[in-house]
Amino acid sequence: MSKLNEIPVHVEFFNENLASKNASMLLPILHQLVEMHKTLISTGQGNILDLRHEPLDLEEIAALKDLLGQGEINATLTALGSTNICETSISGVWWITHYNSDGTIMSECIEITMCPDMLKTFPQDLELALVRLQDKLTHYANPTTDDEIARRLNELGFNPNTVSPSNLN
Repeated sequence: MSKLNEIPVHVEFFNENLASKNASMLLPILHQLVEMHKTLISTGQGNILDLRHEPLDLEEIAALKDLLGQGEINATLTALGSTNICETSISGVWWITHYNSDGTIMSECIEITMCPDMLKTFPQDLELALVRLQDKLTHYANPTTDDEIARRLNELGFNPNTVSPSNLN
């Protein structure tokens, strides 16, 4: 039994503040963000962390947002509600919040990427944009005169001399 006295024993006191910090999901999420950021740097592959699917309360989400800080870029998109895309103080880490038309948060995520997909131009849109840009170039290089407009209207069956504003209704 004398061997039991040789075993070192440490007494730990329970600290509620320390326990609540350790129970927080912030530490594992920060580790996950670090790994996602390493992947972005090494492979160029971005990733998304959906905060609605993490066991976080509103206080922890606010603490995480505060911890990541505010970066230089803040964009708002409007389509079926608004989307706020905010760069955090950590380059490549973006805080994205989607709202419905009533202003209620529908989703909230952190995207680790060079540029969020929502801000990128779709390849299909580039083709249409090129046509529009070429059209603007043509019209700017060859401005349409009043006579040309009148001739085109006549070809379409509109005669400016016979059409009155009351006939247009």
